[in-house]
Amino acid sequence: MNAPFLQVFLGEGPLHPVMIGLALLGLVVAVGIWVMEFAGWTISRHGFVRNGLKWNATTIAIIAVCAALYIAGRVIQIQFIPGIGGLNPSLSIAQSLAVVFGLPGAIGVTFSMPIGDAISGALTLGSVAGCLSHTFITWIPYKFATGADLRKPRNLITFYFWGIIVAPVIHAIVIPGWLDFTHVVPPAVAWGGVTLSILLNQALLPAILSPIYLAILYPIAVRRGLYWKQRQHVPQEDEDMVAVAASDTSSITLKNKEVSE
Repeated sequence: MNAPFLQVFLGEGPLHPVMIGLALLGLVVAVGIWVMEFAGWTISRHGFVRNGLKWNATTIAIIAVCAALYIAGRVIQIQFIPGIGGLNPSLSIAQSLAVVFGLPGAIGVTFSMPIGDAISGALTLGSVAGCLSHTFITWIPYKFATGADLRKPRNLITFYFWGIIVAPVIHAIVIPGWLDFTHVVPPAVAWGGVTLSILLNQALLPAILSPIYLAILYPIAVRRGLYWKQRQHVPQEDEDMVAVAASDTSSITLKNKEVSE
């Protein structure tokens, strides 16, 4: 699978070194984001503030479960570019895990990448960029999507803009740029093949599947107190979360009544 237009537009001519420069800059930014977050800080509208993440058993469990979910489907892949890229629907869940579980979800998905690559036989020098570039696929929707309940128009718009458009576009620059810079694959393959594979797996498929993932994950997370805004006591969605929990409770009560009758 190859896109000649992308191959020529991004991998040749005066734009080529610019794209490589943007890719390397993206990797530096990704490292900076994780240094900041692991140090306990994050970016908000008020500047640098404490990220509020508590490193307890629940946080570790969420990281482990998100990593396991993301790794589990990696072996089911139709390879377009041997050892580098292909069609893998399991990758489409990344944004949903991040927007539901927050920073622990982003950590679990991002840092599971090298393990998933090793299991699927795709561990190469490109895995460095694969790991760091996933920062944008996870951290961006976690930070900029306003919520995980896509029934609310604002949540739907911000999730799709930041998680389905902006994040995959950055991802589709960073990984091919790194592969090109390190000569893991020729420029034509990096920009014509890998870029297309990334946009398929982490833009097109999530655009279709994310509403399904979130319709399942969000109510479960809220009911169990695992939604990241619950855990960090973000007030603006308290009413929504109470409504979801109440709806689930009502459904269970109704079913119990039907059984008893």
